[in-house]
This record gives sequence, structure tokens and C-alpha cells, in this order.
Amino acid sequence: MIKTAVITGAAGGIGHALCQRFRDDGHHVVGIDRREASSADEWLSIDLTDLPSLLDGLTTIGKRHAVTSVVHNAAIQPLAGAGDTEPQDFLEAMKVNVLAADCLTSALGDELRAHHGSIVVVSSVHAMATTQGIAAYATSKAALEGWVRAAALDLSPSIRVNAVRPGAINTPKLREGFARWGENAANERLGVLRSRTPLGRVGTPEEVAAAVSFLAGPQASFITGATIVVDGGASVRLGSE
Repeated sequence: MIKTAVITGAAGGIGHALCQRFRDDGHHVVGIDRREASSADEWLSIDLTDLPSLLDGLTTIGKRHAVTSVVHNAAIQPLAGAGDTEPQDFLEAMKVNVLAADCLTSALGDELRAHHGSIVVVSSVHAMATTQGIAAYATSKAALEGWVRAAALDLSPSIRVNAVRPGAINTPKLREGFARWGENAANERLGVLRSRTPLGRVGTPEEVAAAVSFLAGPQASFITGATIVVDGGASVRLGSE
């Protein structure tokens, strides 16, 4: 049997690393993203805010492949604070960041049960402590971790469900976000991140992928409903100490 991993957000920095890691682990990788996922074996162009299209695409995957792992990595981040986020933007963040995980489970659940498979979601440190101006994103990531705990109970014992909670990861999205303030400001912000991280640097997409691979694999066979934090120790530091 050829194991298949379905990975959303497959074209981004972490998504690319996830596809590469799961291929290295011996999986056939189906990547889902609006942009081409060049590191996947197959690519499905699906807008995760279009839930009927997502379910149709996933049903097709389930009929063609022995799905053993599902990784929900896709996320959107509206840049607006509480009370200032457009309702449509808030709803889209919840659809992509949270509800899509449940749709993946609904469409691929039978395949996952048949193979005692695993679901891993990529959360964020913003699920626990956040910054100003990203209310919908922070809310959605907190909800996603709540969903993980509920799903771990509902889908046991046949399917394990876990989360990885990354901190600052050196991805194109992170660098693009900092670039809005100019090159000097971007370098300054990266310096601040490094100084606030006990391990003295930002993480790599490959380090996130390694944690996801562990949770999806047989070494984690007695782990479900858990969240692994991959943030270089940043979340254990008190305030600006």
C-alpha cells in the first residue's frame, strides 16, 4: 500500500517543507493550495473558503488514494483588530483556519479510520498570546486547538489528532510582513525576535515539518489531543524579560 498524505497550504514556506518531509517519509503527497504546490506529487487548486468545492475535491482524493495522514497547514491572517475586522474577513479566517479542518475530517474520515491514520494541524503561538491587529487570526488559532481536543475524543481510537504550535518561523510570509516597514525596520524586528527567543534565532520550516512528521508517524502512536510547541522557548519567557 502506498501511503498518501493530504497537506493544505502546500505552496507556502512551511507547506513546501511539509511536502518534502512527507515525501522523504515515503508518502505520496497531495497538496492543496490556490497556488501551484511544486513540491507535492499532486496539486489540487482549491479555495478553502469554497467549502462545497473542498468537499468535492477531498471525496475524489479519498476514492483514489489510501489516505493515512492529513495535515491542515493553510491559514489566512486578516490585518485588523477586534471590532475593526470586516465580518466577511472574520468569517473567511474561520473557514480556512478552522472549519476546513473539520471538512477534511468529514471527507477523509473513512479512509483515515481504515488505516488508523493521523490528523495534524498547524496552529500558532497566537492561539495563546498574541499581538494587536490580528484578532480574527488569533481567535481562529485558539479555536483550532479547541477543535483538536474535541476531535481527539470524537475520533478515537481509530484516528489520532494533534497540533503543532510554531512561533516565529523564517518563511517568505514572515519576511514579506516585516518588509512593509522597510529593510531597516524588518532587520530590527528580526533582531527583536531573536533576542526574545531563548534559543537565539527564528525557526525553520523544516523544524516545523519534523514535528508534524513525528506526530503523524508511528513513534507518536500513543499521543492524541496534544500540542507540540515549536518556538525556540519564546513562550516560556515572562513578558519582555
